[in-house]
Amino acid sequence: MIDPRDIEKVVRELVLKELGTEAPAPGRPAQSASADAATVAEQRERRAGAISGSGIGSSARAAGPGAAEGASSEGRGNPPDMLAYGAPSAAQVELAKKVAAWLGTELPPPPWFGDWRPSGDRAYYLGRTPARLGVGRAGTRYRTDTVLSFLADHAAARDAVWSDLSADMLKQHKVIGLTSAAKDKREFLARPDLGRRLSAESLATVQREGERGSQVQIVIADGLSAAACNTNVPLVLPVLEAELKRAGLRIGRHFAISNGRVACADEVARTVGADLLCLLVGERPGLKTAESMGAYVTYMKVRGFNEAMRSVISNIHKGGLVPERGALDIAALCIRGLKEKRTGMGIG
Repeated sequence: MIDPRDIEKVVRELVLKELGTEAPAPGRPAQSASADAATVAEQRERRAGAISGSGIGSSARAAGPGAAEGASSEGRGNPPDMLAYGAPSAAQVELAKKVAAWLGTELPPPPWFGDWRPSGDRAYYLGRTPARLGVGRAGTRYRTDTVLSFLADHAAARDAVWSDLSADMLKQHKVIGLTSAAKDKREFLARPDLGRRLSAESLATVQREGERGSQVQIVIADGLSAAACNTNVPLVLPVLEAELKRAGLRIGRHFAISNGRVACADEVARTVGADLLCLLVGERPGLKTAESMGAYVTYMKVRGFNEAMRSVISNIHKGGLVPERGALDIAALCIRGLKEKRTGMGIG
């Protein structure tokens, strides 16, 4: 089998010959044998522009040839000696293809393509996505196993919407239960506005049981998938608590809202006067998972609050952002929000 580096070497030499330049000696840039200093500078300027056009970035160009090589090797993985000649032109690409044909092999993809395999087999691509791709057919219909899998996933999603927070899970983690203004799940789904505020009884509970002046108030809400909370909270909450305590932060008593939406947790944080709200909420279930949980981190001590002031970490589940890893990310976001006294779009 021919080594792709041999192809690269031949292509480079032919390209240099085509451009009327000579191959560089070690430590010396390539240039025309008869070119004066002005011509060399012009060539370098043109090559720097080609590098910029290929997506290497203007910062590398501005910092000079050495910076361009550093940015390429550390950022996109481009070999510095290839970048020294700039992005290949259409003519150079055609020439490279001819050389590959002469050598009886395919033209190797550029190194910055990474793991992309244009000729990857079906199993290679299907193993890298949960999407329903390449499911096949039986005549003009889906195959039976495809239909059954779809129906099972759809049923799991519907069940997640109607699921309830586990009383055992809340008790185990010493979480105080609350309810929104929606009297049941059906009204919660039909009246989103009622899910955004606490019931009168729950507001009184927060006033009575909540800890005043905490830095972080953790709230759990079922949202559109209590199943997501039941599965992920036991994995996320202990790690999250440990990280926040390690940072020396004061954490209030935990609350969980049944039939609650994101804004409902704001009322809890404002009632106890917390600096920052950390909400763990069940996300809208999909056809590949009904157990995805999100985290909304909101710095509360602001004027003129709007939804853009929330920071969000989503897709927390065993097939997405692993819960234990997600807990570390949530904690880091809480710590940063308190340090900068802002969250959301303003945090950058």
